Amino acid sequence: MLVSTMTVPAIQDLVRKSFVKEVHQVGGDVRKIFIKETADWTSDTKRIHELDRERFAERKVQGQASAQRGIGQGYYKDIVRNTISVTRLVSGEAFKALEAHKLAEYATQTAKDVVDKTELDMRNFLGYSTGATSYTDNGGFSIDLTVGNGLAVFSTVHTLKQSSTTYSNVLSGAPTLTNVALESGEDYFNYNVMDNYGQKVEMKPNTLITSRKAIMVNKVDRLFGSVSPESIAGTANANAGVKNSYRNKYTHLVIDFDVTSLNATDSTLAYYWFLAALGGMPEERFQAYFVSWISPMVAPAEVNQDRWILSYTARSAYGIGAVSGKGILVSKATS
Repeated sequence: MLVSTMTVPAIQDLVRKSFVKEVHQVGGDVRKIFIKETADWTSDTKRIHELDRERFAERKVQGQASAQRGIGQGYYKDIVRNTISVTRLVSGEAFKALEAHKLAEYATQTAKDVVDKTELDMRNFLGYSTGATSYTDNGGFSIDLTVGNGLAVFSTVHTLKQSSTTYSNVLSGAPTLTNVALESGEDYFNYNVMDNYGQKVEMKPNTLITSRKAIMVNKVDRLFGSVSPESIAGTANANAGVKNSYRNKYTHLVIDFDVTSLNATDSTLAYYWFLAALGGMPEERFQAYFVSWISPMVAPAEVNQDRWILSYTARSAYGIGAVSGKGILVSKATS
């Protein structure tokens, strides 16, 4: 069926349904890094706070008051709203010849343009924040990458709000991904994660993040692979009885954080890997946020059948940011 023979409501319904179908299929490992929040359109920022409590009770002497422990505010981050949009225009002979199934494909592709931009921003947030406090996106806009203390997400001198202690979430020596390096990352979480009072807190990593580079994906496959059986084809296996401590221990997220804002590859990031605590309560994980003001949507298609013009616009509004660098660690490996 030619679109030019359809009624305007039918055209609008076709565009809307095709768009929504694509948006509902949105996924991608990168979204698992972020805590999802919503915001009211009346404000172009949403403030996210850290809250920490002073830990440990003290022995009480009879007749004396109990020791007081405070709940103090840590750092906060104002997540800034960014609106993205794209308009598709079909006119002239193309409109006369346009078939309904092709219009549905175009609407689906338009939805994908919005989704792809959103996910590109998420990947760029992770990749660029390993070495910068801002970057320029594909539209030429400057994007802030600082956390609540004003430093980049990944820093060797992160400060704490209620303490003079500092911490690093960059793995020393930039080790290549091996089981030994992974153990160093685990010990970082065991001994170096602190609240804003400088007190050690428990935060368990559960996610390993790498690029899509084949050597990295295959490394993880070998690290996390199943334990060898006692025999192979009737021959005794030298590794029989050896336990793989990493089997089923971590989720592996494959993310194209080595892709630039212009969708080119940054080879310097390809061997980087991250260990992160994701899921659970905010104080138990990496506090990166995806704040949604408007979910991806398509405006009703505008049709002028006298002038043979069809157009429709898709848009979304969201912000991305992190409160602190706690809960995630990077190794800036080069191989």
